[in-house]
Amino acid sequence: MTYSIVCIGEPLAEISRGETDIAVAFGGDTLNTAIYCARSVQDRDIAVHYVTAIGEDALSSAALELMAREGIHTDHVSRDPSRQIGIYAIQNDENGERSFHYWRDTSAARAIFATNNSPQLAAIEMADLIYLSGITLAILTPDARDRLWNALAARRASGLKVAFDSNYRPKLWDAAITARREIKRFWEITDIALPSYEDEADLFGDKTTSGIVHRIVAAGAQSGALKCGDAGPLLIPLSDATPNFAKAVSIVDTTGAGDSFNGAYLAAIAADKTQTTAAIEAHALAARVVTHQGAILPRVTAPKVIRMGSVIRLRPEHLEEYKRLHADVWPSVLSRLRASHFTNYSIFLKKPEYLMFGYFEYTGSDFSADTAAIAADPITQEWWAVCGPMQDPFETRADGEWWAEMEEVFHLA
Repeated sequence: MTYSIVCIGEPLAEISRGETDIAVAFGGDTLNTAIYCARSVQDRDIAVHYVTAIGEDALSSAALELMAREGIHTDHVSRDPSRQIGIYAIQNDENGERSFHYWRDTSAARAIFATNNSPQLAAIEMADLIYLSGITLAILTPDARDRLWNALAARRASGLKVAFDSNYRPKLWDAAITARREIKRFWEITDIALPSYEDEADLFGDKTTSGIVHRIVAAGAQSGALKCGDAGPLLIPLSDATPNFAKAVSIVDTTGAGDSFNGAYLAAIAADKTQTTAAIEAHALAARVVTHQGAILPRVTAPKVIRMGSVIRLRPEHLEEYKRLHADVWPSVLSRLRASHFTNYSIFLKKPEYLMFGYFEYTGSDFSADTAAIAADPITQEWWAVCGPMQDPFETRADGEWWAEMEEVFHLA
């Protein structure tokens, strides 16, 4: 049965000045998350739905078309002829810093969950996982927030999982005390917590990351991650086995970092991946997003896959230890491989010769740079120092090789 992820919030039209004219795009925190989630679950039996209201204006129609192109289900997007989509404009100063100006007070999304017959309530009934944010709450009326809270709390009793990011924006709330009260009570019905350190510290006054995590876990969250910028997230609950997260190679624009993290994390959890793997994959995506101007990475054609095979011998006396290590490879080693676009990595063993055949697929565009990044990674170097003495390389390997690379002579696609 198809697993349904439902994201609730407000899409916005984004107006920015290009080199020669005005450009129009679309954004909004939960829409960004829905887009990255939908991209991450392709080829899986997982459906991503967006729940909102838009107008019947041209910008609203264009936003709906974008959702469809991204593979997002829009059967719970209603259209209000008396309202329109919210709009924001981006302005850059002489140092490249971005500021935002909003026109969203009468957006159609502000009227969702307005009555007990609101069409958006039906989406909660069919969902397996709901994602929403503090911005979602901020745009709703108090009665609508109550209605949403009650619907989520009731469905959790029958298995619904709720994911929440507090995403605190002071200008959207009438007072900080209102935001604290509302966000606090939504933490109480949250299963997967995806907050950012800055938002929680600003709103609740926490002095430490561990204080934030302990408070959210005490409220009831069972899993998730506290986003801490380029330092990488902390797992929720706190774990002693925190992986080493690869930093972004450069930072151009952090606008969509948290949204992309949330989308990839939820996609991984829906695909039954571990919490650690979800955090690693989510951070790797966010590290890519911040190298790009704008919240949404442009869609690109699927990269050409390069298949790589190599061979080495294993020293027989190390067989059991080698297998034990590879049954639970250090998370930071896996994170570095993924960041360097290595995928589908497999190692096969042939006894009694103790030959090991390694296979992986490379999907990047600069193999030399990506392999150099792996070789320069301190944790990977420690891993090689442990595994290397267990291996017996071929004398005929090329200069610079440890595993001897092999030539592909046949492939059935």
